[in-house]
Amino acid sequence: MEEEISLKELFEILKKRIGLIVSMTLLGLLIVSAYTFFIATPEYSSTTQLLVNRTQQADAIQRSDIDTNVQLINTYKDIIKGPVILDEVRDELNLDLSHSGLSNKLTISNEANSQVFSIRVVDTNPYNAATIANTTATVFQENLDEIMNVDNVTVISQAEPNINPISPNHMLNLVIGLVLGGMIGVGLAFLLEFLDNTVKDEKFIVEELGWTSLGRIAEMSADELKSDGRQALPQRTNETSNVRSRV
Repeated sequence: MEEEISLKELFEILKKRIGLIVSMTLLGLLIVSAYTFFIATPEYSSTTQLLVNRTQQADAIQRSDIDTNVQLINTYKDIIKGPVILDEVRDELNLDLSHSGLSNKLTISNEANSQVFSIRVVDTNPYNAATIANTTATVFQENLDEIMNVDNVTVISQAEPNINPISPNHMLNLVIGLVLGGMIGVGLAFLLEFLDNTVKDEKFIVEELGWTSLGRIAEMSADELKSDGRQALPQRTNETSNVRSRV
């Protein structure tokens, strides 16, 4: 027989374990805050832009020339991230990075049907990021004629150091910590409730076990017991005095 639980009972469980849920939410926020502000290493990005402009024989720019330039960008992306360019960048900057390590720092992108593409570098130092981006663009421009026998790339925007980190995202991380902590707290609340096999009410005895309820015993609080004790004590004292007086 499958056990059903009502929405009201769900809210009762959450209300009963509200302390656990709040504690786990705060713990999640605390852990993520410690990681974000004290452990995570900030990363910075810097971007340089290049223009692909094929040398024109005529004064007017033809649509076919623009399409050719746009198609060349895909080839240039592979060349830039290849060892022929990045190995020279590593040697020139004396970087203690492998080819794949340096390649992973680079992101090359362009908008659709645009002759401009960007070289974006992410590094833990904003000045190193700008230097790597500018050096990569320069090395590529200088070696392109030798590689493809064309000279149609111009650097139109130098990379500048950006001291504002792109990661970690403080606000996003804090929200994630709150949500995860709350979810874990709710999960633990339901888990503890479902693992608790103690008898909680008369309904379980009558409906689940099929036993007959003989009655209920009220439970008195400590304050009620103290209050009853104070009221009963003088009565006993008066009765004792009466008995003694009669004797």
